[in-house]
Amino acid sequence: MFNKYTVTILSLFSFLLIIFKPLDRSPLEGKRYYYNSLENIDEIRSDMTNSYNGDTIKVGWSKESLIPKEPTPLAGYGARKGAYYEGINDSIFVKAVVFDNNQSNAAYVSMDLLIVPPNLDQNKILNSLSFKIDNLYLTASHTHSSIGGYLTGLAGKIFGGEYDEKVLELISRKTIDALENAYRKREKSKIGYGKIYAADYVTNRLVGDSIGTYDPFIRILKINTESGKNSIIFSYAAHATCYGHKQKNLSGDYPGKLTSLLEKTNEIDFAVYGAGAVGSMSPRTRSNEGIKRIQEISTGLFEKIYDGFRIMGAKYETKLISKKIDIELREESYRVSSNVIIRPWIFKLLVGKSPKYISFLRIGDNLLISTPCDFSGELSSPIEESISNNKLNLMINSFNGGYIGYITKDEWYDRLDINTYETYTMNWHGPYNGAFFIRLLNKIIEINEII
Repeated sequence: MFNKYTVTILSLFSFLLIIFKPLDRSPLEGKRYYYNSLENIDEIRSDMTNSYNGDTIKVGWSKESLIPKEPTPLAGYGARKGAYYEGINDSIFVKAVVFDNNQSNAAYVSMDLLIVPPNLDQNKILNSLSFKIDNLYLTASHTHSSIGGYLTGLAGKIFGGEYDEKVLELISRKTIDALENAYRKREKSKIGYGKIYAADYVTNRLVGDSIGTYDPFIRILKINTESGKNSIIFSYAAHATCYGHKQKNLSGDYPGKLTSLLEKTNEIDFAVYGAGAVGSMSPRTRSNEGIKRIQEISTGLFEKIYDGFRIMGAKYETKLISKKIDIELREESYRVSSNVIIRPWIFKLLVGKSPKYISFLRIGDNLLISTPCDFSGELSSPIEESISNNKLNLMINSFNGGYIGYITKDEWYDRLDINTYETYTMNWHGPYNGAFFIRLLNKIIEINEII
């Protein structure tokens, strides 16, 4: 017979086995998910040899306000504890740009939200258009002062307040309206690409600039319609965190201010920002927080974008391709110590499920790739350097409608002398994902270089 002490020890041991398990550190090359994901990209390779050249691409754009009429929590900081917004500093939008070459079509959609809702019914959104699910390219501005209430699970409640189905319905309805209006407005357009150095306004928040790197570039698509209207799609890597958790008013943060400044010029009628590789990247300003910080970075970036936009060239394009590629990942691996994780089923229970895929949108020789995560700016350079034909222009976005946490440079995964928020708290799928995503995006680039 076991005594009470033995029974207690065995019960505790059994409980720990139910809750925790060892971290899987086996190499990528030995994992089935790695090969399955690469094979999913290979499966579209043969399809990519088909002609995607159609007529001259037509482009239309539109936006809809996301400001709710009812009390709604803010999203962005757990320290807000689910607080509802108290006022409006500036508007927040869903913005849509539709492309059509008479053979295929695609829509670039950016939302002034923390992330694109993983539970967004994308098929419902596309029902009113002759679009397939592949045709929808999603990203977000990642402002930390926009509406919440659309994220499920415990993590969603912490970062986005109490879940409310009405908020998700609002986002869906406004996205549909923006897409339909953009589709009706499309007309033949010239399209150009630009890349502007803007290192003064971004820094590495994970390990600092002395040992870490950052993505210093603004990347731009310029659109000129035949009727003389101009639009800009652009990305930048600095997090939209100029406002801290004490901010209780709705705001698009610096991307909202920056797009507003651009749209007030005579040269730009419509401006839409999609978060770039914002993982590990923070805004670099002299001001610490708030409106002064927003004014400083938005004004500085505005000057660079405005000057660059005016001298950028543009030309008619005919090639249009959009794809969604399902990927697989290592099991959920939320660490409680260096080599122990919470069992995946518990993590899923707390955080919820999310679709896992990578999207890309090819417009002429301009390749946009959207990832399901906070994608680190430290990974941008090696991916961009993999372009071998010197023809493709690359723009990487985060928050494509799935969300798997942070994807960071692998060498920081076990470092404890850094800010571990990204590598511990928000690293949800174990080691080697930096190398994994570099390989995935490189392979997408490879298949686009052959056409």
